[in-house]
Amino acid sequence: MKKRIQQFIKHNLHSLLQKGSFAQNFAVTLSGSAAVTVIGFLLTPVMSRLYPPAAYGQFAVFNSLSSNLSMLTTLTYTGAFLLPRRQDRFFALVQLTVALTLAMSLLLVGALLISGPAIQHFLKIEALGNWFYTLPILLMLFNFNTIMNGWYLREKQFVKRSSVEVATALAGRGFTIGYGWWMGGNVAGLLLGEAFNRLTSTISLVTGTLRHSLGMLWRTISWQSMREVAIEYKDFPKYNLPASFINVLSAQLPIFALTTGFGPTPVGLYSFSVSLLELPINLIGNAILPVFWQKATETYQNEPERLSVITLSLFYKLLYMGLIPFGIITVYGDVLFKLVFGHRWEMAGLYTGYLGYYYVFKLMSLATSPIYNILSKQRYILWSNVFLLLMRGLGLAIGLLNNDLNLALLLFGLGSLVATFLIDLQVLSLLNLPVWKIALRTVLIVGVTLVILKSIRISAELLLS
Repeated sequence: MKKRIQQFIKHNLHSLLQKGSFAQNFAVTLSGSAAVTVIGFLLTPVMSRLYPPAAYGQFAVFNSLSSNLSMLTTLTYTGAFLLPRRQDRFFALVQLTVALTLAMSLLLVGALLISGPAIQHFLKIEALGNWFYTLPILLMLFNFNTIMNGWYLREKQFVKRSSVEVATALAGRGFTIGYGWWMGGNVAGLLLGEAFNRLTSTISLVTGTLRHSLGMLWRTISWQSMREVAIEYKDFPKYNLPASFINVLSAQLPIFALTTGFGPTPVGLYSFSVSLLELPINLIGNAILPVFWQKATETYQNEPERLSVITLSLFYKLLYMGLIPFGIITVYGDVLFKLVFGHRWEMAGLYTGYLGYYYVFKLMSLATSPIYNILSKQRYILWSNVFLLLMRGLGLAIGLLNNDLNLALLLFGLGSLVATFLIDLQVLSLLNLPVWKIALRTVLIVGVTLVILKSIRISAELLLS
C-alpha cells in the first residue's frame, strides 16, 4: 500500500511539473480562480453593507442587458476560437469578432439616443441616470476582454490569464467599495466597478505576451478571409447564438419578471444570492472548463475513443465536489446569510436555498457543456436551451400567477435542476455511456446527502427549542 501511494504521488507530481500538462494547467487556473473567489467572498460582506438590495437589483438589470448584447454583437464566433488549425484562419476569426463589435456598438449608440429614456422607464432603472448611456462602452470592453481571453486560452497562456483575473478582481471590488463608501451606496458604484474591472483586464491582456501578434493581426486584415471563416463557422451564429441567447434569457427570467412585478428590491435579493452561488461555480468552472475544453478537443482529434472516459470521470468528480457546499447552502442558506451579511439579506439566503441543489447539477454540466461543440452538434445546444427556458418559465409563471414570490423562485430552481440533469444525460448518451445507470447513481447520491443535511438541521432546531 505504501509503495502504491508513493507511486501515485510521484506520478501526479511528475504531471504537475510537466510544462503544458493537463495537471499543471489545471493547477494554475485553479489557484487563480481560488484567489478570485476568496477576494469575492471576503469583500462581499463589506459591499452588502454599503449597497442596498435595490441598487443590486438595478445593476442586475443593466448587467443582463450587457450580457445579452455581448452575444448579439459577436454572433458567438468567439466560441470557435479553439477550432481553426491554421493561425491565419484564427486571425480572421478575431478580426471578424472585432469588426462585429465595433459596428454593433455604433448601432447601439444610435438606439440609446432615440429610445434610452423609454428603456430606462420600462425596466425601472431610472436611478442609473446618465450612467445608463455607458452601455456601449462597457459592451466593447466586455467583448474585447472575451476575445483576448479566448486568444490566451488557444495559446495555453494559463498563467497570464489567471494572474490578470486575480488582479482585476481585486481592483474592481476595491473600486466598488471605495465608491460605495464615498457616495453612500449609489448604484453607479456597482456599474463603474464592473467597467473598471473590464478595462484593467483588457489592458493587461493586450499588453501581455500576445502583444507582438497584434501587429500581425492588423497587417493581415482581409475582408475575404473574414467572409470565409464566417461561412465556415456559420453554425455558431445559426445554432450557438440563439441557444446562448435563450440560455441567458432563461437564467435572467427572474430578473426581468420580478423587476416589473415586484420592483427592484426582490431583484436585488435574488441577484445577490445568485452572485454568491456563482462564486464556487466560477472558481471551479474557470479552473476546469478552459483546460478541459482544450484537452477534450485535442483528445477527440487524436484519440476520439477516450473522450467518453475523461468526460464521465470529470462528471462524477464535479458531483462529489459540489455535494456538501451546495447542500449546506440549500439547507442552511437563510441562517448563513443573516449571520454573515446582515438582517436585510436574510430573504436572499432563503432564495439561495431554493436554487442551491440546482447548482450541483450546473457544476456537473461543466463536464458536458463543451461536448456539443466538439462533436459539431451545435443544433442540440439550441434545442436543449429551449427546453431549459420552457421548464424555468413554467415554474416561474405558476408562482407569479399565484402572486407568490417564494413559490415562483422555488419552482424556477426545481425546473432548472430537472432540465439541466436531463440535458447532461442526453450529452452522455451521445458518448455511448450507460445513461440510466449514471442517472440512478447520481439521484441516489444527491438524495441521501440532502436527507442527511436536512436531518441535522431538524435535530439541531429541536435541541435548541
